Amino acid sequence: MPSEVTGRPTYRPTKEKLKERKASGKRRKKIKSTQFQKIRNEGKVSYTVASATKALLEGQALGAECLIVDPPRKGLDDEVMSQLCKPFNPKQPFVESFDYLYESTWNTNFANDVKTLIYVSCGFDALARDCDKLLSGNAGWTLESATGYVLFPGSDHVETLAVFRRRGRR
Repeated sequence: MPSEVTGRPTYRPTKEKLKERKASGKRRKKIKSTQFQKIRNEGKVSYTVASATKALLEGQALGAECLIVDPPRKGLDDEVMSQLCKPFNPKQPFVESFDYLYESTWNTNFANDVKTLIYVSCGFDALARDCDKLLSGNAGWTLESATGYVLFPGSDHVETLAVFRRRGRR
């Protein structure tokens, strides 16, 4: 931000300072490309904008540790809730693609690897209903936090962000 806005002075090195830096040989440490690739691959993040039911049943959540859902006012679909409420299956292998699973689809828990569920809700009634299903099911979900945000000032609309964690994971 410009100094006029922040009120802080802007630092600009003088020509003498730049010459001193060059003469002293101080340079930023370069990262080798192999180090960069290692850093880049450690935090793999991918996302899909799709119907939650379709994405889940296609295996998009397999291998995912965190799942973010932003359902409409009616809440999550029954198929998604049934997958999230299935208990953790330790015998199901940790895979990132449905092709690697040997079990039939009716026995597969498509949300088996998910440790954290982030639920963004615009309908409080639907959140309360879905929260009750998640907490009373035997999948091991616990409510870690729930916070309301006013994203549209001047309106009575509140978005709720709820974070669920699953107990009994690998």
